[in-house]
Amino acid sequence: MAIVLRGCPDELWEASMWEVKKADQWAWPPTDRDGRPFDDPAVRERKFQAMCAVWRMAYHALYFTDLDLSTGQADWAPPAPFSLRDEDGYVVPPTYSRDQVLGYIDHCQRKADKLFGDLTDDQAAAQVDESHRSAGTPLADVLVGGVVHLQLHSAQVRTFLRSQGVRCADE
Repeated sequence: MAIVLRGCPDELWEASMWEVKKADQWAWPPTDRDGRPFDDPAVRERKFQAMCAVWRMAYHALYFTDLDLSTGQADWAPPAPFSLRDEDGYVVPPTYSRDQVLGYIDHCQRKADKLFGDLTDDQAAAQVDESHRSAGTPLADVLVGGVVHLQLHSAQVRTFLRSQGVRCADE
């Protein structure tokens, strides 16, 4: 993800990777973190299309990566300036900068290094806590699923950038 985000030109950072339609029930109507809809039609449309913007897709993937790496923390919250409300239904958070999202990648990388550095086979086989969204699932399955989720969204961003003529540093 870091490679593709570093390769994303500024003019594509807020670009929607595909058209979001009002029929996409997961996205309409877009709201702010407090659940308030955007009154200005132009702002509402921009926020609506931001559901699939490069920055938003990367942030979404990192939010859930962070959450899955925190399966044992009942009081988990993403680091500031991010919010627990950012992934609530219909919420479009403020546009996060490249530096903020890259900082979130660093945060998740440090967390992954610690978790995997200390992980035992017994811990990997144990079911995650009831408070987690994947309650009852072995930790290893949650972690593998998280990697797949992160790879999926990284590939979506890379594919979008390639369709715009942008090649990443590793290509």
